[in-house]
Amino acid sequence: MLRVRPFSPQDLPPVSAIVRDALRENYPTSLYLDIHRWWRDGFLVAEEGSSVVGFLAAVVSAPQLARVLMLAVYGTWRRRGIGSALMDAFLKECAMRGIHGVELEVRKSNDSAIRFYTRYGFEITNLLPKFYTDGEDGYKMRRHF
Repeated sequence: MLRVRPFSPQDLPPVSAIVRDALRENYPTSLYLDIHRWWRDGFLVAEEGSSVVGFLAAVVSAPQLARVLMLAVYGTWRRRGIGSALMDAFLKECAMRGIHGVELEVRKSNDSAIRFYTRYGFEITNLLPKFYTDGEDGYKMRRHF
């Protein structure tokens, strides 16, 4: 049974592993704790049984504007509605806070993520040359409520 709940510090090991697996990045654990401190309700994890299988981390970047920093699901758990459950819960939280827009960045090569975000009303607004640590370009995407 899938459950979406707020992140807690004991989720650090699985969240770090998901980032390495799904996003091909390796961030210090202090980053996740900072994100959690900036907006606790914007950092969600998806649990299947007792295992964290995905997460969404976001911050409020300006008045009435949220920014998704990371949304990732373990590769073996994709295409099971986990990303959708996380995004649905996140957008509900945004609506309750009176947020009018959400922005995010996505790898230019990540066609499935771009399609996913487009289904949620996000549109590509900018190309971000060499945005990722490995030099890959990204896209800025935005959604308005």
